[in-house]
Amino acid sequence: MRKKVKRKHWITKVLDFGAGVYDPILRATVNELQFREKLIELAELKGDERALDIGCGTGSLALMVAKILNSGSMCGIDISSNMVDRARAKSERNGYIIDFRVGSSTHLPYQNGEFDVAFTTLVYHHLDVEEKRETLGEIHRVLRQGGRYVSLEFGEFPTDRFHRFLLGFTRSSGLFHGIYPYGLIRDAGFIVAGETDGPALGGHHRTEYRVLRKI
Repeated sequence: MRKKVKRKHWITKVLDFGAGVYDPILRATVNELQFREKLIELAELKGDERALDIGCGTGSLALMVAKILNSGSMCGIDISSNMVDRARAKSERNGYIIDFRVGSSTHLPYQNGEFDVAFTTLVYHHLDVEEKRETLGEIHRVLRQGGRYVSLEFGEFPTDRFHRFLLGFTRSSGLFHGIYPYGLIRDAGFIVAGETDGPALGGHHRTEYRVLRKI
């Protein structure tokens, strides 16, 4: 029997409540099209892959990937039902069939080796250390041998007084525990195939692209 999905952290609850304004806020803080295009470039898609977007939000990346997959398939999953509702509506408006589901990154409702490539975008700051470990393990499980995992995640947060104050309220969210520790990558059975700096959200929140391969 699979374990129960853990409760949402407060940051996730805020995003669930604010699903309707998520896209415009993101566009105001970063060049959304540019950073999603970079994720897709790093995935080296050929068009026949089975792809999964974990923490898909309102479905923007999933829709961009779906447009490339001539003979493949696209799935997306998010813990926020409001986000998933908006993702489904967005894909329907654009005429694409994408399998969006409500669920947790720590308990992915897919078969072993079902996907060729997986994505995450700004997910790990919602997770505590154990949830990070479980998420990486689940992504490894659902990828085929040699499958690619492409992510854009926060680096270390700034250490100024405001951010120290903010982090003091977010210990359970995972911000305080490091975003994407190398030890967990190795333990999950991945190797790091590539890394590069990502955009700075709001001008100062550093991000990083990573490409992992399942071994």
